[in-house]
Amino acid sequence: MFTALALLVAVPAAASFELVAHLTPSASDSFDALAWSIADPESENYLSFLTPAELADHIGSPEETISAVSAWLSAAGGLDVRPNSLHTAVTASFPAEHSLLLTSAGLPDRDTHPEGVNFVVRRDARVTETEVDHPASPHRLASAVGAGSAYTIDAIKDAYNMPSDLQAQNEATTQMVWGPGSFGYSPLKLKQHARSECPLINTDKVVFDTDNHGESGGDNFGEGQLDVDMITSFGLNVTTIVSNTNTSASTEETTGFGAALLDFVTDLAARDTVPHVLSMSLGSLSAASCDLLCSQAVSDYGHTQQECEDYMATQRQVCMYLSQGQTAAINQGLQVLGTRGVTVLGSSGDGGSHFSFGSFSGGDNNISEDLNAISCKNQIPVFPTASPYILSIGGEMWDGEDSSKPITWAGYGGGSGSGFSIQFDAPEHQKQTVAEYLAKDGMPGGFDSTKRAYPDVSAVGVSGTSQSCPIFAGILSQIIDMRLSAGLPPLGMIGPRVYQVATQFPGEAFEDIVGGNSCTSCGEENGFPATEGWDANTGFGRPQWDGMVKHFATDA
Repeated sequence: MFTALALLVAVPAAASFELVAHLTPSASDSFDALAWSIADPESENYLSFLTPAELADHIGSPEETISAVSAWLSAAGGLDVRPNSLHTAVTASFPAEHSLLLTSAGLPDRDTHPEGVNFVVRRDARVTETEVDHPASPHRLASAVGAGSAYTIDAIKDAYNMPSDLQAQNEATTQMVWGPGSFGYSPLKLKQHARSECPLINTDKVVFDTDNHGESGGDNFGEGQLDVDMITSFGLNVTTIVSNTNTSASTEETTGFGAALLDFVTDLAARDTVPHVLSMSLGSLSAASCDLLCSQAVSDYGHTQQECEDYMATQRQVCMYLSQGQTAAINQGLQVLGTRGVTVLGSSGDGGSHFSFGSFSGGDNNISEDLNAISCKNQIPVFPTASPYILSIGGEMWDGEDSSKPITWAGYGGGSGSGFSIQFDAPEHQKQTVAEYLAKDGMPGGFDSTKRAYPDVSAVGVSGTSQSCPIFAGILSQIIDMRLSAGLPPLGMIGPRVYQVATQFPGEAFEDIVGGNSCTSCGEENGFPATEGWDANTGFGRPQWDGMVKHFATDA
């Protein structure tokens, strides 16, 4: 028996809102095996994607849990209470003037949650202006991209042997970019980019899927603009969905980001129609990374846990997940998206194998210096790119701006994100490849070789891997467009096929990148080198269009 109504507190509200109760994940080992079989080119289940009803049978909560959570939200005054189609979340709407069981953060107190509720997210609708200029994010090298530089859209396509005028033909093909908070784009800026860089961009085919259109001047708005510019330039004429499913400022720099990401992947997987390609440039150190950093700061340097957590909260996009339990739930959500037929790509990060972007600074009691020492001693992964269900995209640049000489992207104290997960095991399809790489000379210490290694492949990232990811996503959208026009299904979780193609046909779909290191500011002996073949710095290398068409556009 729940006593939610006995704990009501008045909370002023300026607009109506929704509460989404996310239910405790219930996936099993059998579902994991099924998901990988759908992604395995050698399996009879290959590309046999699941419907929401089929997924509900595998991962959905039981009816008694759905009923109890629905009753709890209704008793608290919720309207239009409805479970999603996967039975993994229950949503209720609340009027603007509503008073209910809320903490100062505008959420129900954890002690009032019924059994089966993992966490609750609040959605506050907000439509904002997107036509105003905005500053570049501080870690971006905006001047290195576009007119006046070697890295024009046409030059990048030429490096990948991709026709500059290649356009999608199938109206059904869709690609998506996502971010919370101020994430969005300016249609005016996209038109300016099209005029100067890529005239064939069809700006009419870029749409929002919610009323949240971002906020000019916000840091995530700059991310969104780069995502849209790049994915539309390479996925020409593909319907591009810009998704911002949470507008709280807390989702940009703090642990609110993890809740927003889990809310998004859960909601997306339950939709009737899902995009064929999802590009995600945002992320931070994984929850396991932050646990490691703070535990060693306490045990080896005498800091308190609270001191470390308070300091991390001041650092830009560093520790944005509540717990390893939350990242495990996000990981499952990414897996579910793959079983629906979504190919999810993630930026590998901009801090080499040690940081989110660059080294720590500021703070009291030498905490930044101590955390830098811990970071350089270990290889510190980021998330969500370290999920085994994501195609992780590293960054390349050109030696002397010669497009025929690709090397690892590095600059401004950062570099192509690289390394090994702390939390998630290596998927079967990459174990042999990774073992062969680690047998070479020059490997650093401070990582677990049994865990998921990344990145898988690379693309130009002179503006960070937030550029690399949507570039590669747009290229995959063109491949999937060809598949759909040929009556073939999309590619879903593409990792196993990438490793199969790259190892059986080296150099055809991906051009190897040799040169560079993931050490950033930690000294070369502390990073992963970019070597011949796959490496934990640039993956299998950069795309080559003819080979990608040959090996991914058909199933022959």
